Amino acid sequence: MYFPPGQILIVDGQELRHSPSSIMDNIQRFLGITPPLNYTQALKYDDTKGFWCQLLDGGRTKCLGKSKGRKYPEMDSSSRMFLADFYHEHNIELSKLLSTLKQPLPTWLRAELQNSSWS
Repeated sequence: MYFPPGQILIVDGQELRHSPSSIMDNIQRFLGITPPLNYTQALKYDDTKGFWCQLLDGGRTKCLGKSKGRKYPEMDSSSRMFLADFYHEHNIELSKLLSTLKQPLPTWLRAELQNSSWS
């Protein structure tokens, strides 16, 4: 199956997590949704959960379940290095593809390629 580049939108998960309103604005523009939903009025950051939640009437919030927003232990350096080595060539190919499609590189991919000893 083939999709023209103009029908593909890459969403950076880190940017979505940190700036959901602006990313959702981009998605709505890409999809041609009118009138767009104003996400700055629909979301509120929950300091306890550590992520954005739906803002309900009366200022209450509705967040994802208790299993969401958990903190995980840091990955040990040997595992991280193994995965970086294992996926390095795939990440290079992904960056070439995204460049060809005139799509921005996600934050994590830019960081991986900049930190790589092969770049």
